[in-house]
Amino acid sequence: MISLNKDISQIKGTLPTGVGFIVLLLLIVASLCLAKQSRLYIASQHNWEGKRGFYIDFENTSEGEVCQMANLSLVLAIADGEKWRFLSFKPQWQSEKEYSLKVEINRETARIWLDGNLLGESKGGFLPADIGERKGGFVPADEVIWLNYIPLGYRGRQDYLVLLKDIQLESGNQKLSFSFPQSIPLFLFEPQCPKRLKWKTEGEIRINAHFKIIPYPDLKSLSPFIDRYGQCRYAEWEGKIKSDEDLKRAWEKEREILKEWGEPKGYDRFGGYELLGWKEKGTGFYRVIKRDGYWWLITPEGNPCFYFGLCAVQPAPWEIMTPVSGREFLFEWLPPKEGIYSEAWGKGYWGENEKDFFCFHYSNMIRKYGKDWRKLDDEITRRRLRAWGFSGVGKWGKLEGMPYFPVLGRGDVPCLVSHPDIFDEKIREKFREALRNQIEPGKNDPYIVGWSLGSEYDEIISSEEIREIMKKGDDVPAKRALVDFALKKIYKGDIKAMAEAWGSKAEEKEKLYGEKLSPPRSDLEELRRFYSEKYYEFVYKTIKEIDPNHLFLGFWMIPSWWEDEDYWEIFKISAKYCDVIGYNLGAYEFMSERFRRFVEEVDKPIICGDFSFPAFYNGERGFGLWDGIFVRDDVEAGEYYQRWIREGAENPYCVGFLWFLYRDQPITGRGPCGIDIVTMGPQPPDLVCCEHYAFGLVDVTDTPKWELVRRVREANLSAVKLRAGKR
Repeated sequence: MISLNKDISQIKGTLPTGVGFIVLLLLIVASLCLAKQSRLYIASQHNWEGKRGFYIDFENTSEGEVCQMANLSLVLAIADGEKWRFLSFKPQWQSEKEYSLKVEINRETARIWLDGNLLGESKGGFLPADIGERKGGFVPADEVIWLNYIPLGYRGRQDYLVLLKDIQLESGNQKLSFSFPQSIPLFLFEPQCPKRLKWKTEGEIRINAHFKIIPYPDLKSLSPFIDRYGQCRYAEWEGKIKSDEDLKRAWEKEREILKEWGEPKGYDRFGGYELLGWKEKGTGFYRVIKRDGYWWLITPEGNPCFYFGLCAVQPAPWEIMTPVSGREFLFEWLPPKEGIYSEAWGKGYWGENEKDFFCFHYSNMIRKYGKDWRKLDDEITRRRLRAWGFSGVGKWGKLEGMPYFPVLGRGDVPCLVSHPDIFDEKIREKFREALRNQIEPGKNDPYIVGWSLGSEYDEIISSEEIREIMKKGDDVPAKRALVDFALKKIYKGDIKAMAEAWGSKAEEKEKLYGEKLSPPRSDLEELRRFYSEKYYEFVYKTIKEIDPNHLFLGFWMIPSWWEDEDYWEIFKISAKYCDVIGYNLGAYEFMSERFRRFVEEVDKPIICGDFSFPAFYNGERGFGLWDGIFVRDDVEAGEYYQRWIREGAENPYCVGFLWFLYRDQPITGRGPCGIDIVTMGPQPPDLVCCEHYAFGLVDVTDTPKWELVRRVREANLSAVKLRAGKR
C-alpha cells in the first residue's frame, strides 16, 4: 500500500479479522479519548519522509466528538527534497456555495487561489514525489496521484460534508479531467470518491477544482436507505435484485452455469492435482516438499497441490449481521422476530447485549431455499467452491468433506500483559491443556491442512509489553527470566553496568528482580526477541507434541505493517517455529522486494491466508473504502486476483492463497455502533457501524459476482499447471 504521509506509514496495512479484531478494538476505544481529526485530499502525490511532492487538502481537528465547519482549513503543502512548506487558510466558509480552487506549482514558487483571489504564495523549490522501492499495483508508486481521498486515520466525524465536484490537472503534455458523483445519500456511506491514477509530474503542475460544503444531512429525512434485500435503495446497477422473482431468476442462472462448469477433472478430494505426471507417497496428512527448487503442498493422497481456499464460508453470525436497534428507520423492511425469519435475527454481539441484529444474507437465503436453507446453503457452497476451482475452505469456517484451516486460540489462559507467561510452569501447563483440548478432536482429521494460532496482532510480542513486564514484581517468572537473560547475554555478568544502564542502584540480581526497571531501547529490543523466541518455540513444540502429523502455519502475521528492522526480526523468529509461513497481506502487490528477500533468507514455504480486492464501485452501492486498497469494480478485482495468482504460482516459495471472504459485509456495518474499526475513530452511529466492505465473491442476496468469479475460476484452474511449467 502506498504511504501517503508519515502517519499512514506507521499504521497497519490490512484489516484485522477474527480474534485479532478484539485487540484492535481495545486500541480503538482508547483512541476515542484523543483529538478527532479529519482530512480530505483534493490531490496528493507525495513522499512525506523523503520531503518530495505536494498535496492539497482540507484539514480539521476537534477535541470534541465532531469537527466543526468553522474550523476547517484549506492547506497546500510543497516539498523540495529538504523541507516541507505549508500554506494554510481558514476562510469564513459558506454552506451550499460552490467554490473554485486554482493551484500552480513550479520549480520557483507555489500559488493558490480561491474564487479567483490569490490566497497565498510560497517561494522556494519543488521536487516531484519519488517513493522509491515501494511499488504497488499495475502502476509504479512514483507515478500515482490520489484525488478526492481521505487517508487512513483521518476520518473524524464532521458536522459538514465537502463535495468535490470536479478537478482538472495539467503537467507537461499531460491533461486529466474528472467529475465526481454528487448523490448525497450514497456519499453518506463513505464520504469520499477516490481516484488512484497514473500520473508523473513533470515541471509545472496546474490544478483547477470546484467544490462546495454542506451541513451534514438529517438521516431520517433521507430514510429508508436499505431495501428489503439488504441493498442500498439509492443505488442502481445491472443485476440488482428488486423482487423475489429476480432472486429466483438469479438462482436459475446460477444452476445453469454450475451445470455447465461442472466439477474440474483431475483433482483428488483434497485439492491435489493428479495429472502432472508425478506423485509423492501419501501419508494421510498434508505435508510440504521441495522439488526442483519449488515448494509444493502435498495432499494426504500424495498429489501436488497449489491450494486455494475461501474464508468464512460458514461465518459466525456477528460477521454478517448488522445492528438495527435504535436505527430501524434506515430499513425499508424488517420481518417479525418469530416465524420463518427468526433465524435471521440475533442479539448481544460485540458486547452490545441489549441490541438486536439482523442478517439480510440469511433472510435472502430463506426466500431462495425455503425452510431447509441451511442444509441447501452448505450443499450449494460445496458445489460453488469445486466449480470455481477452489481446493477447499480457508480460515474461519469449515464444510464437511472439504479441507480447511482451523485457527487455535489461547482460551482462558491468563495473560501477564498481552501474552501468557511461558516462563511460569503452571501457566505453561494451562496453555498446553488449552491447545490440547482444541487439537485432540481433529488430530486424525485428514481434511485439516494445518493448525495456526491467533491472527495478526494477537501473537506479536511488542516492546511495550516487555516494558510493562519489567515494571512487575520479583514473583513474576517472565521478569526474572528477562533479567537473567540481560545480565548473562547483554552485560556478560556485569551487574554494575546493567544497573547503571537501567536506572537502578542495585548491586545484586535479587534486588533487580524487585525493582521497576526501565531498560534502554536497544536492550528492550533484545529482551523482546528473547521473549518472542521462547514463546514461539513453546507454542510450536507443544502443538507438535500433541499432533506431530499436521502442519503448523504460524500466526498469520502481516509483512507490510511496519518498515523497521525490529519487526522483521520478530517475523523471522516466528518463521523458525512453523512448517509453512502463514501470513496475511492487504496490498496491490503480491510480494514487495523486502518481503521477497525475507522469504528467500528463511527458505520456507509460504501461504497467504488473507488477501482481497474489495470493489468500491465508485461509491455507488454503499460499500466502504477498505484501508486504501480498493478496485473500481468486479472486473478489476478479478484482474488483480489473476495477477496475484500468476505471480504466486511462479514464486518458488508460495504454496497457495486464501481469499477473504466468501460473502460481502452488510453496507450498514457489521460491528459495534459508533466505531469505525479501520480509521480508529468514531462514526456517525446511525448509518454505518464499523466494517462495510465488498470483500465477497457472493453478494448480500447470495448471488455470485460473475465478473469476478469467472476470473477467479480461470486463475485457480490454471495455477497448478503454470507452477509446473506447463504454459
